[in-house]
Amino acid sequence: MSDIGIIGGGPAGLALAHDLSGRSHRVTLFEAAPELGGLARSFRLGDLEIERYYHFLCADDHGYFRKLRELGIADRLRWRATRMGHFHGGGLYPFSSALDLLRFDAMPFTARLRYGAGLFYCSRLTDWRRLDRVAAADWLIRLLGRRAYEVTWYPLLSRKFGRRYDRISAAWVWHRVHRVARSRRSPFHQERLGYLEGGTTVLVTALEQELRRRGVVLRPSTPVERILVEGGRATGLRTVAGETVRFDRIVAAVPLPLFLRMAGDLPADYRRRLERIEFLGVVCATLRLRRPLTENFWLNSSDERVPFAGWIEYTNLNPAMTPDGSAIVYVPFYLPRDDPRFRMPDADVVRDCLAGLALLAPGLDQSAVVDWAVSRDPYAQVVCPTGFADQVPAHTTPVAGLYLIESSQLYPSDRTISGTLDLAAKVADLIGPG
Repeated sequence: MSDIGIIGGGPAGLALAHDLSGRSHRVTLFEAAPELGGLARSFRLGDLEIERYYHFLCADDHGYFRKLRELGIADRLRWRATRMGHFHGGGLYPFSSALDLLRFDAMPFTARLRYGAGLFYCSRLTDWRRLDRVAAADWLIRLLGRRAYEVTWYPLLSRKFGRRYDRISAAWVWHRVHRVARSRRSPFHQERLGYLEGGTTVLVTALEQELRRRGVVLRPSTPVERILVEGGRATGLRTVAGETVRFDRIVAAVPLPLFLRMAGDLPADYRRRLERIEFLGVVCATLRLRRPLTENFWLNSSDERVPFAGWIEYTNLNPAMTPDGSAIVYVPFYLPRDDPRFRMPDADVVRDCLAGLALLAPGLDQSAVVDWAVSRDPYAQVVCPTGFADQVPAHTTPVAGLYLIESSQLYPSDRTISGTLDLAAKVADLIGPG
């Protein structure tokens, strides 16, 4: 039986503690925030308990389904046919099926046919590694045509990644298309997306309760200052309060920049390699509006007047979350941490959101807002340039007994809760039984 310390109380850290405690290890989990859950935490918005960031499930999220079954809460999973829209040139277009694409007159008809063929190709492609060294912009232009790329993907890439947009790997784009496409019965059907009745907090609460039942020591409000290393082996942790705790093995389940701050005794070449991996932050406004904006769950925008790449009308996935019929809308801005908007007052962020949304819904102003909140995370999105597969760090590190779970390891996938649960399971297998 080993004593294992886990740094990070997000879904990955909680799932790892669950997996390891089931294998007879003694586990202590440290979390800097007062609450467990990380980006899966919920918060109070007026009379509602809602997710701080939007989460949804696709048909291939098997790691998530497995954990629900293990916790006995699979009956809380719900599925719903959803719609996607595209806002372009002041017009709102449905963008959920092959028929919608054929009617999308922002592109010539031949471009629409080519775009549909390209999406079908992505849904069937499984060998993503040959796309790793190809720039997404070049690949999309070859696959879809320049006009289709300029109307659809260029605005999304350039607004999300800024000056880095033309360096993004085609493999990352492929996975975004592939994941949602696999949630459709055919190109002529809408995607079916999933959610947990009661929100992702149901998963977090179930994990926390089961960990306490198993005797796992949970220590929220306990930030770790240093990973202790002696003779090339991780031996313990020192908290910000100065407490030293000894462990046989340590797993860091935190963003890579935080791991690098804690792990001062890494080999220089390994540290330099990890420091080259870049991240974007996110500023996400959550708006509760008196009435729905559209019938769409996800709406992308290529309208140059809109300052964000799109928005998520979450109540079109889970209408039961607002019994009064009001709408929950998430508006994310992905930004470098030095971008002025990252430090913009919350009220100004909401003002910019309403100005953009008013292009879709003329007359929309502050009077339409029941409540709002703004959340920020400095390491929400890893930047995946061409050749990124060679940069992704392994779960094992050069320091014996020290393991890493980090969002860059999800590549080519974007960050999802299901993906982080899979990473936790891999590390549990590496550590083995107690």
